[in-house]
Amino acid sequence: MRTISTIVSATALVAMQFDSSNMFASAACNFDKISVDTNPGFQITVNDDYKLLEDTVANVKYGLYCDSQPSDVKDVDKWFKVPIETAGARVPIASGFLEALGLSDKLTAAESPAKLTNICLDASKMKTLDKASGEINSGVDVIFSADADSDGGSSARLPTDDKLAPLQKAEWIKFVAAFFNEEKAAESLFTSISDSYNCHRGNLQYLKEPSHAYWVQYSDSTGANSYNIITSAYQKELLASAGATNKTKAALSDPSDVTKFQAAIKDADIVIDQSELTDYGQRATEWYKKFGYTDPQNSGVDFLMQRQIYRTDGYTSKSGISNFPEFGYVRPDLVLQDIISVLERTYNPDYTPRWLLWLGGTNENTDIIGEDNYKCGSSSWLSTVNKCTSRTDFDGTTPSDDTTPLDDTTDDSEAKEDEKNDDSKNDDDSKNDNDKSSSGSGRAGKIAGGVIAGIAFIGLSFVGVHYFNKHRRHVRLRALSQGEYGDNIGLREAGRFN
Repeated sequence: MRTISTIVSATALVAMQFDSSNMFASAACNFDKISVDTNPGFQITVNDDYKLLEDTVANVKYGLYCDSQPSDVKDVDKWFKVPIETAGARVPIASGFLEALGLSDKLTAAESPAKLTNICLDASKMKTLDKASGEINSGVDVIFSADADSDGGSSARLPTDDKLAPLQKAEWIKFVAAFFNEEKAAESLFTSISDSYNCHRGNLQYLKEPSHAYWVQYSDSTGANSYNIITSAYQKELLASAGATNKTKAALSDPSDVTKFQAAIKDADIVIDQSELTDYGQRATEWYKKFGYTDPQNSGVDFLMQRQIYRTDGYTSKSGISNFPEFGYVRPDLVLQDIISVLERTYNPDYTPRWLLWLGGTNENTDIIGEDNYKCGSSSWLSTVNKCTSRTDFDGTTPSDDTTPLDDTTDDSEAKEDEKNDDSKNDDDSKNDNDKSSSGSGRAGKIAGGVIAGIAFIGLSFVGVHYFNKHRRHVRLRALSQGEYGDNIGLREAGRFN
């Protein structure tokens, strides 16, 4: 009996060990728990053997597991085994999130590979996704799309509109990271981005004379002209964070009335445009025409006379595709600093704008993303956040006396390469770097840095103003070759389309 009892006990012990190993196998992933901070429209809940991603906007629940799919979990719409190995993108922001996480190699398919600006991808080797049909796409493990149902059980939604504030939109990097078990890396990066954004925003809250700025858009998609002041959360929050007055005018009751639109933005120091402009090399002229300005130089409107019109497509691929929807939404702290750099130029005079393009006086030689200004991997500026120094003394009337750069995402090697490339530019480019336009609107001393001497042209003259003070810009700006507006504005064809 003692022998039998011993055998039974041993058998039970083996059974217990077996059960124990099974118990821990179901939780082998050791999922990380992270916080969601900005109410971005999703939640993450970690359980023993799966994690639940809930898109609270689209009302879709994604279950992520790494061993075996739980059979007793209800109300999950889609299941994914993680970490996934291959991903597809129907929206450019997915590429930006993956690159910031060092996961560009996982992106193997896209709806339009040639339209992605991420140089860390080899578009020639990527699959082109079939048109969304609502059916599961077996070619990749997950497809990030604007529509949660675009590819049935294989699609996951990412926000593409501007209803979210900048940090809310950027926090979706945690959502994407969850599919790769990289939540901790995403949380660390987002925390740094958020800290930087909030630091710069805080520094701009002591201005004596806040700027007036508007985000505008022209469209004719309905067959009628439409002139709009953009008041979406993304644009409104960015302008307010940059120190601009937060009295953004509401949408016009009649967006087809160009006279009312012009009156509404007349007090602007700067205007940021997001219209669809197609006449490359002549987009400034196109902009004036679309918005009904026939004689901007003599309009009496400061932002027109100083040509303070900007766009966010100053950083592009060789084919002219804007990088902003891909990388810009990932780094709202840098976008904020771009805007600050034209509103409050003494805040950090050595800062180099990344995406902002001066439409008012450029020949549209945008900065083209390439190995000379972007490095793939963990050392890229997209995934590196420099420290911002918190301060309360900047009121917009005196230059910064802080010797520590507030943020400069260009590393030494990039800076050296930039210098080498700048040296290869012709003398015209070098000279015109110090002849960039600035705004007035009763604040000429603040934004303009002072109106400089009048510059004589053949038969014509106009007042030039000082733009960025003694530093280079990636967006190569040139003074207008003639002192007229309209068809004789003298803008040359963009070099990027050679």
